[in-house]
Amino acid sequence: MLFKSNGKILLSSEYLVMDGAKSIALPAKLTQDLSVSKCDENSIEWQSFDKHNNLWYEDRFIVVNNNLVSQGEENIISEKIISLFNYISKTNELKSILGNKFITKLNFEKEWGLGSSSTFINNLAKWANVDPYKLLFSTFKGSGYDIACCDVNYPIIYNKMENSINIKKVDFNPPFLEHLYLIYLGKKQNTQTSIENYLKISFDKKYVIEKINFITNEFIHCTDLNYFEELVQEHESIISKVINIDPIQKSTFNDYLDGKIKSLGSWGGDFILATSRDNNLDYFKKKGFKNIFPLSEITHIN
Repeated sequence: MLFKSNGKILLSSEYLVMDGAKSIALPAKLTQDLSVSKCDENSIEWQSFDKHNNLWYEDRFIVVNNNLVSQGEENIISEKIISLFNYISKTNELKSILGNKFITKLNFEKEWGLGSSSTFINNLAKWANVDPYKLLFSTFKGSGYDIACCDVNYPIIYNKMENSINIKKVDFNPPFLEHLYLIYLGKKQNTQTSIENYLKISFDKKYVIEKINFITNEFIHCTDLNYFEELVQEHESIISKVINIDPIQKSTFNDYLDGKIKSLGSWGGDFILATSRDNNLDYFKKKGFKNIFPLSEITHIN
């Protein structure tokens, strides 16, 4: 059996999506695959390969005293996998989980922050026939927007409320799309640590979320690059004040004059969004950033 799930890019709201802010989420064209085949009936085997077919994780699990345990060295990945299987075993007998070999294969760089965890969880949920959001929340902190991107090929508005999740297909294909780029900063952020730090912050959530929701809505309907860049600056300013981190254009790219820059995801790592009026990315290349992509090349746009 083979399962596939899309990666993701969160275009607006960042951390605030966890507190009910509306966000624009773009499914990535890059995926992670999960293949499942039979093996020793008394164990679970797991192997994970990166984009270059290098084995980066491997373990074997057996049942001891009715508990699933790793036969490898103690590590956080094996702990997470055991936790996920423990949730799955609530609706699937542990015996039915044994005897399977799971192989994951990334089709994007593991360090890019495009959803190596969410795509793996969504694939596992499809195999086990369980709710992917419940499986995610059983083990990880987060909003679930990345799960929402896994099986769609169009932009969405994602809105996680206290007792519900609202997902709406939206048209996002601005006339200035050719001037929008994704640039990888070369630093993998730890999403779970970033989320834990955010959850400790106290601020006027209602007021901030209202402002972010307005910008999200304007992003969707924006047809003018100048106005889009104004929205980017306002969005950066709002998030900056909440998490007490300078906008990246101020801290790192203050001499960039061809457009505006927006942090994505956890801020400070992974990808940024940059506008470029001249479509000349030499500024970033000279600074050593080589992974530069048109937004439409990486993500599903209407």
